[in-house]
Amino acid sequence: MLQTTSLRNLSDKIDSIINSTITSTSLLAREIEAALAEIKDVNLAHLLEPSVRNTIQDLIKKTLSSNVYCSGAGFASHIESSESNKEFWLLEWWYKKADGVKQVHLDLDQATQQRLDFRTFEWFKQAPSVDNAFLHGPYVDYICNTSYTLTAAVPVHFQDRFLGVAAIDLLVSRVEDELLPYAVNDRVILTNKDRRIIFSTHPRCRVGDLLNPQYAAVVFENDYFNLYQSA
Repeated sequence: MLQTTSLRNLSDKIDSIINSTITSTSLLAREIEAALAEIKDVNLAHLLEPSVRNTIQDLIKKTLSSNVYCSGAGFASHIESSESNKEFWLLEWWYKKADGVKQVHLDLDQATQQRLDFRTFEWFKQAPSVDNAFLHGPYVDYICNTSYTLTAAVPVHFQDRFLGVAAIDLLVSRVEDELLPYAVNDRVILTNKDRRIIFSTHPRCRVGDLLNPQYAAVVFENDYFNLYQSA
């Protein structure tokens, strides 16, 4: 895959965005695990206690402040019922606004959580089965921002069992803003590994569509994205 200088600069920027996102998501997952491990005689019921939730919230807000690309971050957990606890959901989600970091109030009570049930979301279902971060999208996030979104998710474990996922959102519009200056002279299309379009300077290739590969050639790829160039 031979690249011009402009394409190399573009691919470097793509790598920078994805590596930053994956690193931040993985770090958030490990920090949540470490915070829970520091609690004496911790058990699953502690997750609903205000002090533990405040600790998790502080880690989420720190992630948002340290990553320039992400628009939202959070932690989602679902605990099955057992002899020692009832079934419950937990969703801590925060997002950036012009006037600071704000909380998304989606979990007013357990009944609301059950109707939301993020176990049906791909970023929650797939994350436990991968060794690295799972990246889902582009998809329209009808729950939080109603915009095309990419979500990176990393499993969080508690005492060797799957507890939930740490996740970070990237707005596709932000990805477009970051990449466009590097692609003004090239007709390129960035897709996920399923060829779903994330970014395009081709007038006939729109975000969210599936790319027909016969019209473009791969000029760069990593574990999450393929970059195509069209004549």
